[in-house]
Amino acid sequence: MKHTLTIFCVALFLCGTLFAQEANLAEQFNEQLTRMQSEDAGQVRNAQQDWQRICFQAGAPGQEERKAEAVKLMAEALMAAALGQDLKPSAKFWLLRQLGRLDNGDNAALIARFAADSERIVRDEAIGALAHIPNERVGSVLQALLAAENNAEQKVALQHALDFRATRRAVDLPKLDDILKALESGDLAASERLLPTLPWLVDAKISDLPNYRARFNALTPEAKVLFIDALAVCRDQSALPLAMIMTGNDNEQVKFAGFRALGLLGDASVVQILMANIRGPGELGDTVRDSLGRLNFDGADRMLIIAYQRTDDNAVKYDLTRVFIRRAGAIAVPAVESGLKSEDENLRRISIQYFENIGQQASIPALVDQFLVEPNNDIRGAIDRAVVRIETRLSDADGRGKAFIEAIEKRDEAEQVRLLPILGNISGTQAREFVMNKYTTGSPAVREAAFRALCNWTDISVVDELFKVASLPDDPRAANASRSYIRIITLRDEGRSAQDRIDYLEKAMSVARTDENRNFLLSRLGDSRSIEAFRFAVKYIDESALDQAVCRAIVDMVNDHGFHMRHRAEIEPFLDKVIEKSRDNGHVDRARRYKER
Repeated sequence: MKHTLTIFCVALFLCGTLFAQEANLAEQFNEQLTRMQSEDAGQVRNAQQDWQRICFQAGAPGQEERKAEAVKLMAEALMAAALGQDLKPSAKFWLLRQLGRLDNGDNAALIARFAADSERIVRDEAIGALAHIPNERVGSVLQALLAAENNAEQKVALQHALDFRATRRAVDLPKLDDILKALESGDLAASERLLPTLPWLVDAKISDLPNYRARFNALTPEAKVLFIDALAVCRDQSALPLAMIMTGNDNEQVKFAGFRALGLLGDASVVQILMANIRGPGELGDTVRDSLGRLNFDGADRMLIIAYQRTDDNAVKYDLTRVFIRRAGAIAVPAVESGLKSEDENLRRISIQYFENIGQQASIPALVDQFLVEPNNDIRGAIDRAVVRIETRLSDADGRGKAFIEAIEKRDEAEQVRLLPILGNISGTQAREFVMNKYTTGSPAVREAAFRALCNWTDISVVDELFKVASLPDDPRAANASRSYIRIITLRDEGRSAQDRIDYLEKAMSVARTDENRNFLLSRLGDSRSIEAFRFAVKYIDESALDQAVCRAIVDMVNDHGFHMRHRAEIEPFLDKVIEKSRDNGHVDRARRYKER
């Protein structure tokens, strides 16, 4: 900690001059919206989180122009969708959610148009957004929707939204002074009833109240905590001086509330005090680190990076890396890469966790370098997972696996043998072409590593090759190939024809030569919701070596109520078989419950 205070004297000066450039918001929005339209679920999820983070920052005090631009961009995209432009339901849903947080009511009519969308998640989110926007005229929009709605289920949803709004504010909206008077009176029940109305007050600031500091200081500790929490959630930045004073209070709950508020209200002036307490014991340290993760003023990330780079305390670097993970900021990548090489195992572990959550392909070489020299098996496994997470966040079109393949190609044969199996967990077109080339043209050691990669694969694109090996009973690799074939063809069966499902299962059973592997195949059918898989499984219910795996598969499949109801006549006799044969009382109880549906 010895350098912490001096770091931030420098950082406060530097952050405004060294890092003034800011990415164009429209470009960021267009990029994230394009990713939200992806067919890759990981891409969509990451794009949603990235845009939400940007919206969170835009909603901070002092960011009114950026907030207005973010709202405008989302409203324009939703208007285009309302006029017929193609926009996936998940994208509409996410934009509506962010508008519910940022909009001031100007776009209420636009949001209301999506209350009639064909997709349930979009309708629900539109109504939810209208419920949350703290503006009186939005309530009128909901009332109009309710009056015009004929669908009984939709009427209930709209009424719930109106009821929710009623719980968020009193019928007669109080003034901020009324809330403070309730706190001063000691009537905490009334205070807790009034405090949730704060977000509904228009431009209410604690600094507008005469003598507010003295009045606040005279409150009881419990009242101070309630009030500062509410002011912080409302982002009343004029309450920042009160929060700063609270961090020095002898009462722990008051102190913690002050530090909590700094995360939501703080600017560059609060970083020094937060950093001085980042290693605080117990709840204090947790609160401070959480607040550092919430800071959203321009330059906050850069100040924290400067702190990381200049401290010699690995414990502080560890905690700052946790903060970077909380902030989900890729800007810290160059700094955290140095933590990969640290002699401190804990710092290496948390650095890898950072890359697993936030890293991009540019970080792959640094991770590979450390993987090849890492002495700890567990940490090597963590690097393996981080590489896979980074690459699988990308689609084939975006170059999934490309960076890791390039890193492998730069290595000698012994290192390639160590790296190749990881490609199986990445999968994808480029990885398959690369691995198959190594599998057919490499040295014996390279071919064996490529085979292990095929056994790790996550889609059916390599199962034909695995089946060839599994079909050779004298091949020492046959058992591994068989088990991998079973694992892969039972991962998912969406999009397959009924005949394809049966063909895969029959071929899997033909190479599952041991009872262990046959049970493994049957036990993996529980997640399937295809009647073909059900019919395949129940063929083996009278084989004593397999009947318990079949019983489990049956109750797991029938757990899906819709699947059960669609095929009830065919399923019921086999629930009776489960009751008769299963040695697991839980499975028997489930079968009885399902029969009583």
